[in-house]
Amino acid sequence: MYSAHKTSLSRAGRILAAASLTALLAGCAVPLSSGGDNAAPEETPSSASTSPAAEKVVEEVEDVSPETVDAIDLNVGDCLIEPDGDQITEVDVLPCTQEHDSEVYAAMDMEGSEYPGETAVDEAAAEFCVAEFQPYIGADYQASVLDIGLITPTSYSWTLGGDREILCTAYRLDGSPLTNSVRNAQI
Repeated sequence: MYSAHKTSLSRAGRILAAASLTALLAGCAVPLSSGGDNAAPEETPSSASTSPAAEKVVEEVEDVSPETVDAIDLNVGDCLIEPDGDQITEVDVLPCTQEHDSEVYAAMDMEGSEYPGETAVDEAAAEFCVAEFQPYIGADYQASVLDIGLITPTSYSWTLGGDREILCTAYRLDGSPLTNSVRNAQI
């Protein structure tokens, strides 16, 4: 089978509204140039290597504190600090340009009214997450430096919370943090 980090997701009790996540994501945009007098002058290829302005193009981005969100509010593209424990209700999310442990790269809802059992959920999650790995990351799963994490419903969250969602996360095999999004990273 596939090597996969499994985290079960208990989604009982919505703690933060979807507006909190929307506000977090809206606050993540950073302008490339502030315009006005601080903007770098337009350069031609011949002057780019000698111009002092060309040496100072990178604008530093301030670190943002992680935002704790209810696990049910996670979306594809969210970057996470790995939660402790096997069953989680809240997760710390931050911009993907900051050190993080994993990124959500795919999501799907399972069908059915009765919980199919842990084995069936795990098999469906593994199959789905492997299939969605290459389209999002741009590299074959077997050749990648990334591995797959699964966030799956538990029998409790399925029965009492109506939870059917499987989330796929990507994290580094060597355990080192990610510092950018894995979308189209081809790693």
